[in-house]
Amino acid sequence: DVLLKLVYALASTEFASVEQHQPWINKGPTPEDRYAQAQVCADEAHQGFIDCRMLKSFGADGEAMAERLLKLRQGEHLLHVFNVPFESWTDLCGFCFLLDHVAWYHLRALEDSSFAPLAREMTTMVHEERFHASFGARRIKDIATDARYQALCGAGAAEAQRTIDKWYPQALDTFGAADSKISARAVALGIRRWGNEELRQMWKADLDAQIEACGLRVPDAQRARRVR
Repeated sequence: DVLLKLVYALASTEFASVEQHQPWINKGPTPEDRYAQAQVCADEAHQGFIDCRMLKSFGADGEAMAERLLKLRQGEHLLHVFNVPFESWTDLCGFCFLLDHVAWYHLRALEDSSFAPLAREMTTMVHEERFHASFGARRIKDIATDARYQALCGAGAAEAQRTIDKWYPQALDTFGAADSKISARAVALGIRRWGNEELRQMWKADLDAQIEACGLRVPDAQRARRVR
């Protein structure tokens, strides 16, 4: 039961992320940006199909979950943040910066999972997610500080701050409830190394420092939160 819920949650983020990114593949201000978005979509789909294969290995219940994931559309996804469309190129970069770092921490927690199929797949997934997060971090810094890139994408520090303010509380929420029984059970069974709140605080310490290094303001961690 713990594994089904955990893998389903992971898989739901992958396909939802493809849906968010796909319209922007050809809208990046540089060829590198356009390549990166195509790669992000390919990586997220790859991870989603791997998760679906794991779900199907659990029999009829898992097969039904996997089939449902392929039919969901924006507005129907499990996690709220994946039902929010990107408003601009800066918005996309902010999402990659904050939310893909969330995904990276979640996947790192599964690197030596007691469920061998998960542990094996982390050998590729962790590195893919790190690429997505690093892309977002670099471009948010460019939008905040690099005049040449600011001119290319028509945005600057104010827009970078706006997208950080938008995605920061949603990133914190995406780790899940601090008192989640599923999270505690996953740790007890060795499926994950860390629970929801421990992962959230690890992410916060890391990303707060990165936000400040860009010359931007760290948002209030209590503002606009939906999940505690």
